[in-house]
This record gives sequence, structure tokens and C-alpha cells, in this order.
Amino acid sequence: MISTTAMGSMARSLLRALLAVASLLLAACGGGEQVASGGIVGTGISISSVGTVSAIGSVTVNGIRFATTTAAVSVNGVAAPESALRVGMVVTVQGTVLPDGTATATSVDARTEVKGIVTGVDNAARAFTVLGQRLRTDQLTVFSGGTFDTLVNQYVEVSGFRGAPGELLATRVEISPTITPGAALEVTGTVSAFDPIAKTFAIGSQIVDYSQVGSAFLPPGLGNGIVADVRGVTVSAGGRLLANDIRVVPTAVPGSDNSKAEIEGVVTDFASLASFRVNGQAIDGRSATVTGGTVAMLGNGAKVEVEGQLAQGVVVAAKIVIEQEAEIVLDARVEAVDSTGITLGGQRFTVTATTQYEDRSAAAVREFSIAAIRVGDRLSVHATRGATGLVATRVVRLDTSAPADAGIAGRAEGVITDFVSVASFRVAGRAVNAGSAKFVGGVAAELANGRRVEVEGVLAGDVLMATGVTFTPADTTPTTPDSLEGAITEFVSPARFKVAGQAVDASGAVFDGGVAANLANGRRVSVKGRVTGGVLVATKVEFQSDPPATTLEVEGAITDFASAASFKVGGQAVDASKATITSGTLADLANGRRVGAVGPVVGGVLRATKVEIKDAPELAEASVKGTVTDFVSVVNFKVAARRIDASGAKFENGTAASLANGRKVEIEGRLSGEVLVANKVSFQ
Repeated sequence: MISTTAMGSMARSLLRALLAVASLLLAACGGGEQVASGGIVGTGISISSVGTVSAIGSVTVNGIRFATTTAAVSVNGVAAPESALRVGMVVTVQGTVLPDGTATATSVDARTEVKGIVTGVDNAARAFTVLGQRLRTDQLTVFSGGTFDTLVNQYVEVSGFRGAPGELLATRVEISPTITPGAALEVTGTVSAFDPIAKTFAIGSQIVDYSQVGSAFLPPGLGNGIVADVRGVTVSAGGRLLANDIRVVPTAVPGSDNSKAEIEGVVTDFASLASFRVNGQAIDGRSATVTGGTVAMLGNGAKVEVEGQLAQGVVVAAKIVIEQEAEIVLDARVEAVDSTGITLGGQRFTVTATTQYEDRSAAAVREFSIAAIRVGDRLSVHATRGATGLVATRVVRLDTSAPADAGIAGRAEGVITDFVSVASFRVAGRAVNAGSAKFVGGVAAELANGRRVEVEGVLAGDVLMATGVTFTPADTTPTTPDSLEGAITEFVSPARFKVAGQAVDASGAVFDGGVAANLANGRRVSVKGRVTGGVLVATKVEFQSDPPATTLEVEGAITDFASAASFKVGGQAVDASKATITSGTLADLANGRRVGAVGPVVGGVLRATKVEIKDAPELAEASVKGTVTDFVSVVNFKVAARRIDASGAKFENGTAASLANGRKVEIEGRLSGEVLVANKVSFQ
């Protein structure tokens, strides 16, 4: 990564060069004429920028802040207000950049690549499947309405970058807390297996049936290799998406020759530095300066940002930035902040024009940026370690008692009411969606009005997206008080606030770990009492302890190894002498081994509580959850696009003979290469 100063210097140099070219063109054409073919309008330079939204207010894409006051904003081709734009969305911005670096957008178009139900989750690869597409996530993926752990069986809208056919790097995942019958299904990708007789084709492993689309409404040129956007509302019993609308998606960056272009995305079709594609756009990088890594790191699957000029449909790159995964995650309170960086946990993080910002605190500032951060704020910062120090790639503000960068945790306990389906019922007045939950003491089919349960999960607005549901004994007396746990929101007074979305009156409660005066938004509490008229009248309120002041997570290769109590990861000193080791033992720690370590920082040393050895896949525990596909035999089938061998597995709620395409299962086991060797298969 590069600093803001360096980025600004390079941007100004490129602008001066482009303006020099513009001056020559203007001189050749006569004094004051505007040269449309050169992309020059007055003293500004036309620009097309494709990438993720990293900050709102106006909108920042690829490090450039575009004013959007007069811009035409659209989402999936439909006009929308600027407020519809969100951090993590992939957008195409067209506008003008002035010599002083200020930029104005004339249009901003945001698009989703996939809409549908999540049919599988691969925890080991942090990937999931929707409509035959394998969707990878990374540390910059923004989840809204839930977390990775609440994905399976949920309806999602995904923005991202297309990579290999049938694969997408998700940049934003919108999880709907309720599934509306007949909700739109949509998939975008490269057409293959095109059959005009059967009227079918494939996008990834998803078969599309377009027999219901009249020939007059088919886009010209539909065939293999075309990028198409397919929409429908039904998947047939055979797993085919029944299309009702098909559109060809242009892959070329809009703009004329000599106009500036910036593209963020995943490299595909890599032949050489002179010939590859990003988001389908042809790139010539022979004259480019490569930063963030080496030329050898460029290849299919690499995430990059390209800056250059359009020339006959090809972006001639002046600069290629390789965007590497964050190596460090620090959760701590801000000790100092200025316009160029943040200090927390005794370490300074430089921010750049491409740093991503999100506010998950009770303040929920939409236009959150470095300017809104204050000393004492709790932040979760993802960073890479560059030549000049730590560079923040993502900054998330959290409430003081929230779980680490994983959404707002919630809990509800009580009797089920208003039961509609596994994805729609209430517990202690709290709306619950348990479509992704793991069940203890019962199964999903036993959910019904009157059953008493304990629910844990993540809040999505007013809905608790359950990760776990525990059935409590049926003979529990009705006098047992209801209880819940979570962060306080909408605080007005001790008699009027909410926890996990449930209205609470604690005016007559006994307090533990604090007093009524300590009640405030963001404070995490456990509340016990009884729901009366939709309000939980608390008899006891217990304040939960705040998280450790500084929690650091690092990942990378071990260096400077002296002992388990003294080595480095990503330049960070680590003491793992008292850590829990997974996927190996303390004896496996050595220079060159790739590990992930997490724990508090004391005196500049990460006192690891947990160390996971990352480069021993044959030992790594893994699990997947979803629908069986590509079934050949018990030793050869897939779940969430992960190959499974269940020949030695223990089966629950079924047998090996019950395995078949379409069956929903949860599988636990160990990875052997890319194959998950199952030791347990649970039928859902």
C-alpha cells in the first residue's frame, strides 16, 4: 500500500501529463475548443472509475472523492437517491477531475452480481454458494444484516468482482432478515454451454432455462463468452433458473480515447503483463509501475487496482497496485488521531485515500471517515505492514461492549409466539430468523408456538439472525422470568430503552456491576424480568465487562523464532507459550511456518491466547453446511462447492444411503488438500 502523500503526488503527476497532452491537442485544434475525443472538457479530465465504495459523503472510489450533488445515481439500472449507495458496493463512476485533484461525478451506477438463497457455506475457505456461484470473501467484505455465520438458507444480494467463471469475490453482502416469497433471483457471469435448441446455457454451475423469454426479447449476440445478467423468480425442481429477463453486460470501461480510467477488481485471462483483464476490461501493463507487491505476484485471481488511459478499448496502465489481504487486525481504543493516521494499542496506522470506513456504533454515522474519529473511540482496524509501517485498509467503529467487528450480538429467551416458519417467529417479543441456526435439544421441525427456547445470534435491524437455538425442557414453569443479553440502544431513561431490540423498563430493577446511572447506549447488559404488554419489566440488570483494551490478531509467516515465547509474525513480537494451538502443537512453531495468532498486547508483545497453524491443511479442521450437489457416491460429492469424502463418517438423522442431491446437511471433518474428509454428517 502507498501513503496518501505518495498517492496524491502520483495523481498530480499523471494529471499534469494528461493536461500537457490536452494542451497540445487544444493547440492543434485551435484555441478554446473542447476536444471530446481526448476526453477533455475545459480544464478538467474525463475519468471512468470502477471499484468499491470505500467511504460515503459524497462517494469515494479508488481513492478519489467524487462530489455527487448533480450526479445521476442508479442501482441495477434504476434511478436511486445518493443515500442508496453503501460502503462495499461496486460502482462505475463517470466524471471529471480538475488539476487541483477535486472530482465531480456525472453518473454513479451500482450493481449487484447475485441475488438469491445461500445454499451452502464453506467455513474453511470463507466462501458460500448462491445460484451455482462460489462467492469468496476477504477481510474487506462488508456484511449487512448479519455475518458470515448467519448466511446459510438466507436471501442475499451480493456486490463483487467476477473472477474465474462461476466465482466472485464478494465486496458487500446484504442479508435479508426475512425471505419474501417470489423474491427476485439474479445471477451475472460468463455464458457457457449455450444450447439454442434446448434454450439453456450455464453461468458457473447454474443452468439457465430461457424458454420463457420470447425471441424478440433476447439480447443480440447471446452466446458462449458473453457476460449476461439473468433474472427470474423461480428455480425448477431440476435446479434450473427459469429466466424472465436476460441482458448483456458490457465489460469495457465507458469513455473515449485518452480519457483517464481506474479499475479495481480481480485479474483474469492473464497471458502476460501486456495482456490480461480486470472485470472483463482489457489491460496493457507493460509500461506500468507496480506497487504493493512484485510483478511475479500478478496472475489470475490477484486483486488489483489499475490506473491509466483508454486507447482503442484497452486501458494502458500507468500504475498497478496489488491489493494484498490485511495481515493485522487490532481492536482497541483510540489514543491519538490526526488527518493522516490513528494510534491505538501503542501502534500508529496510516490511513490512505483507499482506506474503507464503516460505523457500527450506536452513533451510526453514515458519512464516517477519519474526521469523525475521536480519542477514546473503540475501533477495529485491519492493516497491512508496508515499508513505512502499518497501513489501515479497513476501519470500523464499534460500541465499547460490542463483539469484535462481527455485528451486534443478541440473545433472547422465552416462549415462541407468532410462529410462521423457521425464518419467522418471535421469542420474548423479539423477531427471530433461525434459517441459519444450529439446533440443540431438538430440530427445526419442532419449532412451534409455546415451545420455550434460548436463541443466540446477530441483530439485523429488529430481527435476531440466530446462529444457535437451544430447546429448554417443556416442563419449565411459566413463572420462569424472561431474559436477554446485548448492547443498550435507544436509551431515554432507566424506564425506557432497548436491548437486542426488546423494550425494557429497569426502573424497579436490582443492578449488578453498576448502577442505574451507568445505563447508556452501547453498554452491554444482561436483563432478567417478565414481558408485560411488549415491555420486559426488569427485576435484575447485570452490567457485562468491557472487552480487553487491546486485542491484536496477526497472520503470516514466523520469523526470528527463538522459542514458543519469542518469535515474530508480520513484524509483531509474539509470546505463544501459554496459547492454545490448533491444527498442530507448540513443537510445530518454526521460522517459515504460516500462523494466525490472537491475544492482548502487553508491553509491545502479543501474548497469544490462540495460535492456529495455517499451512497444515491435512490437519486443519473444517466444516461446511448446505445442499448436496454433484453426488456420485459417499466418497465423492459436494457441499458449498467443497468436495466431500464421507466414507468414514458418523451419520446423524440419516445414513450414508440418505445422501443424495438436494439433501441439506452439515458436515464436520478435516481437510486433506482440497477434500473435506468427513467424520460427522448431520442431515438437516
